[in-house]
Amino acid sequence: MSEKHFRLLTIAPGNPPHFSGPLARTLGPRMKDHAIIKALGSFSRLARGGEMELLGMTTNVAPDGTFSCSATGPLGKLPDTKKAVEGVQNAVRGRGKPIIQRDDLLIYTSYQPPIPTKASMKLLGSRLALELEGHPQPTVCTLQVTTRCQANCVHCSAARHKRTGEPELTTDDWKRVIRQSEQLGSVTIIFTGGEPLLRPDIFELIEWVDKDEAVALMFCNGLLLNEENVRKLADAGLWAIHISIDSPDAAAHDEMRRVPGCYEKAIDGLKRCKDAGMLAGISTYATPERLRNGQVVEMIELAKSVGADEITIFDVVPTGRLLHEDRKHLLTDEDKEELCRIEARYNEGHPLPSVITQAHVNGPTGNGCYAGWCQFYMTAYGEMTPCDFTPLAFGNAREESVETIWRRMACHEGYCAHKSSCRMQDQHFRAQWVDRIPSAGPFPYPIDRLARADDEIEESEPAEHRSSIGING
Repeated sequence: MSEKHFRLLTIAPGNPPHFSGPLARTLGPRMKDHAIIKALGSFSRLARGGEMELLGMTTNVAPDGTFSCSATGPLGKLPDTKKAVEGVQNAVRGRGKPIIQRDDLLIYTSYQPPIPTKASMKLLGSRLALELEGHPQPTVCTLQVTTRCQANCVHCSAARHKRTGEPELTTDDWKRVIRQSEQLGSVTIIFTGGEPLLRPDIFELIEWVDKDEAVALMFCNGLLLNEENVRKLADAGLWAIHISIDSPDAAAHDEMRRVPGCYEKAIDGLKRCKDAGMLAGISTYATPERLRNGQVVEMIELAKSVGADEITIFDVVPTGRLLHEDRKHLLTDEDKEELCRIEARYNEGHPLPSVITQAHVNGPTGNGCYAGWCQFYMTAYGEMTPCDFTPLAFGNAREESVETIWRRMACHEGYCAHKSSCRMQDQHFRAQWVDRIPSAGPFPYPIDRLARADDEIEESEPAEHRSSIGING
């Protein structure tokens, strides 16, 4: 049995006392006036090290993967704390068998750090923030480090973000964003594009991610996954990579990407990444047609045949080049139920690849919509949006801190409460916020412009006209 210990909350002498650890941001402000803390604060001043553990967690992973944990420290003796730690143990065990077990680390998905690690302990902080503040911390941030790409996909969600002549964030800009995101609670830093490997400093940015704070993950098209680049990615500490593949048929994939040979390079690159020790997955999407003609299942079989660890099947979402397109191509509730059944069937017994469908994960039987709730997206120019599918900007990291923009988003009426399904597929949400975005943009569209437009309409239009365009009711 492998045992590890994690210091979750410590106190150091000072006026006021200084708190540190994964739970400090959430619990620290609430603990300063606690009677126990006042007493311990005096005691900690006498301690030679000047710092005292208030709450810790000792974890054990048995050879068969069974996880157990116990609380330590003065706060660990409180009934509520013991109950919370027991809840952690039950939550991990409830996930069943991990997709991969590496020594004493349990890997359930590439989208989260392995358990138990320092980074995974930060998830407790987000869970506490939800319980105490009514809104979790952003545990996932997706960073569009560049809009440049060799492909020209018909369905690209990032195409409308590209601007001629405007400089993208610098290396120092992205390093500041990464560190601020980690401090805010992010445990998964996702690099995307465009094509991230077209950015010369991408290896430096991946290495910059503090691996005690977060794991680094990348989405790419696979065209540049040659031996040299794969080695550099592994050396930089990339945890996982997801390669976009649109069709199990090579010719169809190349045609959709408009790049001859793209399919072969993507498959070869995936195998190289897996051989280099990274988790390697495929990302694709489902439409009603692809579901009914069997292509979704064929994609899973492809992932299995090439040795992928995971395959993520996204819902088709009207965004990017397709933002204002006909929505008849959206998945129906029945389609999503079928996707959930396919996921359950393939994951039974936990064989690889692990199948993840957006229909399940972001649906009522999963965790609901992540956008603006526990994740954010940042464009290559610094705008923060709720997710890569949502063309609404809440601020720019060139002008404000990540936390300031996140707080603004978390307090917004569209994102202050949990939603059980994808907002961008919800017709009421789209009518209220997305459909009002001018077709000429800019993209993403500043959320405050919509508010100003509301004010102008309120002043100039009669009430009966306002209601007809979705402003008043």
